[in-house]
Amino acid sequence: MKLKCQLKGAKCPPYSHEGEFQPDNATITGLLPDLRRCASCIAYGSPSLPAFRDDLIQIASVTLIKKGPAFNPLHESGASFGTFIRPRICGSLMDAKHKEVRHHERECSECYMRSDVDKTLNQNDNAGKDIDLILNVPDANAECFVDRIIWEISVANFKKVLPQLIEALTHREQQVFACIREDMSNCDIAKMLKLSPPRISQLVRNVEQKLRKECQTLGLIE
Repeated sequence: MKLKCQLKGAKCPPYSHEGEFQPDNATITGLLPDLRRCASCIAYGSPSLPAFRDDLIQIASVTLIKKGPAFNPLHESGASFGTFIRPRICGSLMDAKHKEVRHHERECSECYMRSDVDKTLNQNDNAGKDIDLILNVPDANAECFVDRIIWEISVANFKKVLPQLIEALTHREQQVFACIREDMSNCDIAKMLKLSPPRISQLVRNVEQKLRKECQTLGLIE
């Protein structure tokens, strides 16, 4: 994979490392500046998605942890660790951004479709109000997923395991989860966290999936 920095005048970070790669805290912390540079390069490159930078840093870190140990310092090619890891991190970040852009395009398309539907239904005020209620939730036939999970494991147990459930979420997902528990809509969460509505929708799905998986792991729900 041939790397090309997305930002004018930028250069790929060195990812300097000697010997076998061990993904311990000290090693990862030392490479954080390089991870941030790669995340910024992809986030601010065209099309610019600055709000996605924090997520890209996390993706870059996970890629480093997963792929780094495969580096062989004694390989006959004599390649450095930077030469080995840069295309893997760059590829992961570009793939994640492409998916985010496609998701955003789909969301925008749905918004245009929703706008056309709303114009038609505005002829009937009551019908317009009803459709707004339906369109403001991910599933028209479901309650808030937090309410469903609490119902399934009981309020008492939910409060008991809540700290452990929160630990399963990233910092950004924890912020979204806190807003959800305050009954905030996706639009309000997007404004508060200064993220795009499509990104909030994705984070909400991540939160639901992670919480449900954690509850299943703990044997609280089926």
